[in-house]
Amino acid sequence: MKLLIALVVAVALMGFVGKSYAADEKAPAPAPAPAKDAAKKEKNVRGEVVKVDGAKVTIKTKGDKEVVVTTDDKTQVVIEGNPGKVADLKAGQKVIITPAEGTATKIQVPKAKAKAAAK
Repeated sequence: MKLLIALVVAVALMGFVGKSYAADEKAPAPAPAPAKDAAKKEKNVRGEVVKVDGAKVTIKTKGDKEVVVTTDDKTQVVIEGNPGKVADLKAGQKVIITPAEGTATKIQVPKAKAKAAAK
């Protein structure tokens, strides 16, 4: 009698364990972690436009270093929130160019910050 009860309990436990194990197998695999390169943000370069010469834009960065940026017909230009062209850039404008190396994909001219009112 004890043997019969032990056998029934063992079969019942195997049934529960089997169902929970099968449920784990049906669960979707977790999504793979993004690649380290994809997780990095694309770097940009900031500066002030010195001159625009056709498809090349020369800017002066914070350390007074002049950088020549190459553009192409796919380069997106946004001047104070409005679409523009490379030819629309003017000397003295502050720009953010993405990416920092290679051909520029985007050139942004942010809106000028309003000067704080005198107290």
